Amino acid sequence: MKIQTTIALALAAAAPLSAQASSTQETDKVAKLDAMAPLLLAKYDVPSVGVAYIENGEIAFVRHYGKQSWGFPANEETLYNVASLTKPVSAEVVLRLVSAGRISLDTSLAQHHVDDDLVDDPRINLLTPEIVLRHRTGFANWRRQTDGILQFSHDPDTKTGYSGEGYEWMMKSVVAATGSDFEDLAQELIFDPAEMPLTGYVLAGKWVGHLAAPYKAGEAVYNKIRREPSASDDLRTTPREYAKFMLSVFEGEHVSPALRAQQATIVNSYQEHFQCDGSDAVPDFCPVDEGWGLGWFIHDYGDRKIMQHSGGDHGEASLAIYDPVARRGVIALTNGAEGHRVMVRIVGELFGDERVEEYFVTLSDNIGK
Repeated sequence: MKIQTTIALALAAAAPLSAQASSTQETDKVAKLDAMAPLLLAKYDVPSVGVAYIENGEIAFVRHYGKQSWGFPANEETLYNVASLTKPVSAEVVLRLVSAGRISLDTSLAQHHVDDDLVDDPRINLLTPEIVLRHRTGFANWRRQTDGILQFSHDPDTKTGYSGEGYEWMMKSVVAATGSDFEDLAQELIFDPAEMPLTGYVLAGKWVGHLAAPYKAGEAVYNKIRREPSASDDLRTTPREYAKFMLSVFEGEHVSPALRAQQATIVNSYQEHFQCDGSDAVPDFCPVDEGWGLGWFIHDYGDRKIMQHSGGDHGEASLAIYDPVARRGVIALTNGAEGHRVMVRIVGELFGDERVEEYFVTLSDNIGK
């Protein structure tokens, strides 16, 4: 389908619906999801998936399919390890601190924390929260990729490169600057206001009996549970609670309008999809522009900007997407190594934009090729 047609469909989908039409549409989506989710879990050998759907800025429904662990069905209180979907939560902690004047977006992180591997490198003074959130630190994702030593692959703010190490440095600087534990900051600024009682970075008694077990066929996957916060990985949450978090971001007033607008602005173009980099004929599903905002990846289709982040570890996969124009979002959390193949199809189907669906399915199907 040509992009002009799909843009027209997307704009039509964003138009307000009557209460009756909206209810019918949601019923149809639930029925379709009930039919497709179990088949996808079986096809791709994934134990479970939890799905939250947002329409008109409200949680329309939450559904769970499969098993959180052997013999235990996934349910409203199943806690998934969302892997890198942790990062938008950590980014929001930082943005709310910035909006409250407790830290600055352009503060040199090295004023508050310096990694032992880089004490003699003057480039550390260039690192700021904004550079971290836009993935422009110059670090690899993890130091294990650079011989176990944290080092610059290139100068800060010269290239875009996804980095968990940058988030960890930022977290340690924020902790030092505020004198508060990062989990406590998240609880104060996000979890309590958004009513997310089960969500957390570190092991808690409230998690007992609720943890989804990670799975990969033929392997005994370690269920990683942290005792110290990581800003970039291993947050535990439910689909409903992550949906509440997203609504607090995109529908709330917890940061200044100017800062929220900055968050949704692409400063450095970064065509992440292998087919959308301009090197070959660009498919119709490719956005006009792509790049990192502050904590979220932005797909700019011209008529709208889609805010998105995903996560994937050895036995988990997760995806969250939101359209601030249509006020529509989908969250899909899984506890299987092949969960990305399940979640992209569910998110694409529910989201209702063929461009988005084809983009993510094509990307997912080419992982590992």
